[in-house]
Parts: sequence; structure tokens; C-alpha cells
Amino acid sequence: MDIDLHVRTRGEGVDALTCAPLLFRPTVEADRADLEALLGSGRVQQVHDRLVDQVRELVRIQSPSRRFSAHELDLAVKEHLAGGPAADQGVWVFYPWTGRLVHLLDEADFARVRTDRNRNKITEEEQAVLYTKRIGVIGLSVGQSVSLALALERSFGELRIADHDTLDLSNLNRLRSGVHNLGLPKTVNVAREIAEIDPFLKVTCFHDGITRDNIDRFLTEGGTLDVLVEECDSVDIKILARQRAKAHRIPVVMDTSDRGMLDVERFDLEPDRPLLHGLIDHLDPDAAAMARTAEDKLPFVAPMAGLDSLSKRMKASMIEVGHGLVSWPQLASSVFLGGALACDAVRRILLGQLTGSGRFHIDPETLIPGADGPVTQVVASAPPPPLTEQVMRDALPDAHRIGVPTHPMDEPTARLLVEAGAWAPSGGNDQPWRFLLENGRLYLFHEAARSHSAADPAAVVPMLSLGACVENILVKAAGEGIALTYRLLDSTDEPRLVAVFEGAGTIDPDRDGLSRWLFERCTNRRKGDGSTLEDATKAALLRAAQEVPGAMAHLAEGSGPLDRVAEHCGAAERLRFLNATCHHELFTKEVRWTTEEARRTGDGLDLATFEMGAAEVLGMQVASDPEAIALVRRWKAGRAFADLSGPAIRSSSAVLCISVPRMDREHVLLAGRAMERVWLRATALGLAVHPVSAPILLGLMAGSPVFDASERGQIEHGAAGIRELFATRDRRPAFLLRIFRAPAPSERSLRLPLEMLWSNAQATVTP
Repeated sequence: MDIDLHVRTRGEGVDALTCAPLLFRPTVEADRADLEALLGSGRVQQVHDRLVDQVRELVRIQSPSRRFSAHELDLAVKEHLAGGPAADQGVWVFYPWTGRLVHLLDEADFARVRTDRNRNKITEEEQAVLYTKRIGVIGLSVGQSVSLALALERSFGELRIADHDTLDLSNLNRLRSGVHNLGLPKTVNVAREIAEIDPFLKVTCFHDGITRDNIDRFLTEGGTLDVLVEECDSVDIKILARQRAKAHRIPVVMDTSDRGMLDVERFDLEPDRPLLHGLIDHLDPDAAAMARTAEDKLPFVAPMAGLDSLSKRMKASMIEVGHGLVSWPQLASSVFLGGALACDAVRRILLGQLTGSGRFHIDPETLIPGADGPVTQVVASAPPPPLTEQVMRDALPDAHRIGVPTHPMDEPTARLLVEAGAWAPSGGNDQPWRFLLENGRLYLFHEAARSHSAADPAAVVPMLSLGACVENILVKAAGEGIALTYRLLDSTDEPRLVAVFEGAGTIDPDRDGLSRWLFERCTNRRKGDGSTLEDATKAALLRAAQEVPGAMAHLAEGSGPLDRVAEHCGAAERLRFLNATCHHELFTKEVRWTTEEARRTGDGLDLATFEMGAAEVLGMQVASDPEAIALVRRWKAGRAFADLSGPAIRSSSAVLCISVPRMDREHVLLAGRAMERVWLRATALGLAVHPVSAPILLGLMAGSPVFDASERGQIEHGAAGIRELFATRDRRPAFLLRIFRAPAPSERSLRLPLEMLWSNAQATVTP
């Protein structure tokens, strides 16, 4: 059915940009003729004539202390109309877009009546001053509310509004309009509403929005603006508008519709004031001009909005933008509040009542506090005290306290091996090892004070790291021609004692082995080039794992298997971010926000090693807020976290899974050895490596009290998926490694000083 054939649209033939009404004064001969022609044209759909009521209001306002009887009021109205017909008085206003003709008092009397209830919050003298002012509004979401509030208070003589966008259905959660206006330019929507409130106000529209070409015209044409209200979404225009407003010494006001945050920048009084209080001095305006998506804009919007001062719900929502949300959320209540705050600030600036600059919050949730739901508590457990030399010596088996091995290890040799062992990878780069040289033997201890995790009470992750440490020591010894034996120690009395190494003479150095790659090996989180691995390369990697007793390796290649790995890893990463305890441990123990912090601590994960863009770094900063994460968890959202690792995994050449027969302490250590041996071999082959073991490691921690039943179900599903994907059958997956080709990483994780990691008890023994 063709609706247009059956329905004649009201206002047919009206230009879409028409937003100024037509005024006809019957006392003016030409206007009277035009009005009669209009009435005969058929364009008038409705006549609204309440002029007499308006005159009654005017009479009362002119004599506020007098109490009129009904008869007296009628006489006063007739006197005001000078006995003539009401139709010949005042002004007739025609709104082409509705076909409505309205009879009003003429401008002076209309303004007097319409603003009477402003007095004396705005005096008559102040009202007259305001009507001489020019105000510009860029962006008509919050800007619509500002514009309407200014119009209702009659706080300007000219309002310039700019927006390039049209009204969409999703705008109607916060913009005051009707569904019949969908598709209408936002400028027209605002200008028409103002005209229907007050047809005498001058509204100048920039329907194409603000550009570099027209910004100065917007600010100065027809007289320089007295105040600019900036409410646009484009970050480069936000910056440009302030640059040009500063050049013209125009004050700028902005509301962000979150926590009632209002910015005032008095460039008229402070011509040297930095833009946005100096918060964006580090930004590149040219780069801002390239920002198109919400994620692209985030590095610019966050400092502008003040990341630390955002509401928890806005922070939580920022995490979802581009994943569960199309764009930033805005509520009508916040937008209306922002319109009121900006209007108030503009009026007081124009009247000389607000002379300072700054950022202010009028936050209803702070002023009228309530509850936003329970925050899941972090499961805490106290770590053991750090190991001391005496504690380690007391933990040695009795048989080791006396008797020196046939080939006692000296300090230079021990230091060489400790240095290699300490360069092994570890979960969160916590470096959970401590060494003791005693009676010619080198002992490896688990420094649980550094690796303690409430989510991992069985210490699976540090045992994998310690296994890698063992492998590094063995590889280094072989490379140096040091014959070395080692035994894993599993004492229930002292579980922190892991292994003992003893010299066994010398051997021919392993010049072609892996020793030369020990300090080249590192984590690389870049994306790969997606190239396939040659058969010989794959065979070398599989063989490297099998060189460790009991270990095997399995490969996943191709888009289908890698998609499945990405899905399972993404689900595990999402759970890790959303679980309160895992979140706490990630952001309080592992992440180092700056290289300076990483250098100071010597451990943890330097954010620079994550190979993140500016938007992703800001996303991490937002995600570090436990209250925001609690909201994401409650909303059952967090798709952004599930998408973090996917692109990198899909860009890989392969993902390799290490498996062992069972996951007792001995085999976890062996799995760590195999993981490191594969990693070293991949490094030797010029390949990049990135561990992506979250679904396996969470599976090994599923019994931890930090996880609820729902989380355990998700964990078990992911672990089962990995077993099925890699066809490990009755073997247990222990670790996953991305294997790929890529440039070297931007940064490498640092290590603790060697002196913190080992003790030479032999040097303290009195002969």
C-alpha cells in the first residue's frame, strides 16, 4: 500500500529546513494583506486565538497590587484594546511546518508577560541585558536542553546552534521531540521548538555542523558570541572550538551529562588559560581529527571527561562501547540536569555573577545517596612470610646438612645458573623463586610470598613457572659444559622446597643447543602475520616438548581451530576480569601502569608489554575500577573482555598445547619444563611466543572458593573444550602457547635484582 497516495501530509511543500515562523501585524497594511492571502491559500490548518487571555495576564502584571473583579478586568482589557476588535491587535504568527496560526501579544508585551515569573531571580534590568547577548551552542543532545532552557528564561537576543545530524529514534531517550520529527535535522527540531515557545527570539542555524572552515563564522558573524556552549561528540571539534574561542576571548561552558559535571573556561578573563584546564595538553589535535569510532575517541574523551571522576555506571558502560553498546549512554534526567546547569552558568557569566573557571560536579547520586546493589567481596587469604636464609637452611633435608657432594658447586657457577633460572617466565611476572647455595648444592625454593593467590591455593601457576626455572638451569648448565644432576623434592613438611641441583663434573658444552636463546626468549603480545608453519618447524616444536619426560605437545592450526581457541580463551579472560578476586589480584599485584613503576618494582606486567593502543590502555584503566566491574558483572556483560585476545590468537600460525599424564606436583613441574623448552626452541627458530593459558589454568583452579557455581560451570566448559580441541584424550592439558611470526615486542618484562633471589650460605659459614 502506498501511504502517500492516501494521506496528504500537513505542511506539504514546506522546506525541511524551514524553522522560522511568519509574523503578521494587522496594523501594518502589507502584513494585513499577506495574512488575508495566507488565509485564502489553504495552508492554515488550525487557528489558535487566545489573545484576550494574554491581555488579561498583562493587565494583572502591570498592576500587581490591585485585586481586579471580573467586571473590572473585562473593562481593563477593553481599554487596552482601545475598543477595537481583538483580531486587529497584537501579532499573528504562522508556523509553516504545522499549518498553525497563533494570535499573540506583540513582542514587548509578550516578553513582559512571558518572563514575569522570572522576576526577581532575574530582574527586569538583567532581563534586558540578557536580551542583548549572543550565545552559541554546538551539539544538540545536551545542547537541545541548554538551548530550550535559555529560550525559556529568554536569556539571549540571538542563539546560534550547530549540528550536522538528524533526529534518530535512539535520540528520543533524551531529546525532547516527537516521533513525527524523525529524520529532521536536529537544528531544525530545536529552532522550531524555540519558535513555538517564543517566535520573537532569533535563532541562527548551522545545519552542516561545525567545521574548520566555518568555526570562525559561527563565533563572530553578525557579532562575536558572548558565550559558547560546547556539547558536540567530535573530539577534534571540541578542541578546535576551544582553540578558536580562546583566540576570540569567548568563554566556554560544557556539561557532560554524567554526575552533573560542568566545565567553565573563562577565556575572556583568562586569555592564557590552557584548554580544558590543561587536561588535553598532551593530545594531538590532528590525531583527534582522525577519531571516528567510539573506541577511537576514547583516548581523547577520557581525559576531557575526567576518567577518575566518571560515575561507576558510566565507567562500566565505557567498557561495553563497541561490544554490548553502540555508543556512550545518556539519560534524559542527566541531559535535562546538564541543560539546567549550563543555562544557569551561561546566565551568570553574562550578568557578571560567575567570573571563575573550573570543573564542578552537581551529582544527584552523591547529594541523595542510595545503593547500586551489592559488590561481590574479594576472597582474601594471607600470604606466607618471605623466605629468609635461615628458614631455607632449616628446611633442608637432614641428609643434606652434612656431607659435601663429590663435585661441590662454587659461587660463580651457582650465580651463573641462578641468573639463567631467574630469567624464566612466570605468571604475572611474579618470579616465585628463591635459591640457596649450601654445602656445594644449589636449592630451589618456591617464594610463595610473591606468588600467593587466593584463586590458586594449590599453587599450580607458580609450579609451572618453577618448572620453567628448572629447565633454564639445566639448559644453561649444558651450554656451559657443566654436568648437573637435579632432583625434585616434595616434602609435606616444607612444600616450598622444590628441587636440588648438584654438580657432576664437566661435559662438552652444548654449543648448538638452547642456551644461547635463554635471554632472547620473551613474551610477545603482538599480532602475528598468520603465516603457516613448515612441517620441519612443527616437528621441532613437538620434539622439544617430548624431550621432557612425560610431556607431549599438540598443535591447533587453521581458522576453525584457532577460532575455537579464541572463543575459549576469551570466555576465560572475561571470567578472570569479572571475578572479584581474580580482578583484585590482576590489578593490585600484576599490572604495572608505567615503565617507571615496572623498573621500580622489578616485577609485574609492564602495560607497555601488552602492545595495546591508547584506547585499550584507557580501557584497562577503566576496567581497574572494582565497582565498575561489579556493575558489568551484575549486568552479565563484559563482552569486551572476551574479545581482547581473539584478534591476536586468530593472527597466529598455531597454538600449541602442552600435556602431561596427570597434574600432580611432579608433572606440573615437568609441564613447566616442557613449556619453556618449546618456547626456547621457538625462539631459536625465529618465532614469537605468547602464553594464552587462561582456560587451562582456570580449569585447574575451578575448586577454589573464589568461584561460584556458575563460574565453575563456565570454567569446566572451557577446559573440556580445550581437551576436545587438542584431542588430549586421557592426558591433562597444562599450558597453551601462541606461536607466530611478528616483529620483536615493544618492551620486555623486567626481573628482580639477583641479590634478592638467592643466598650463599657457604659464604656465611665459619670455617
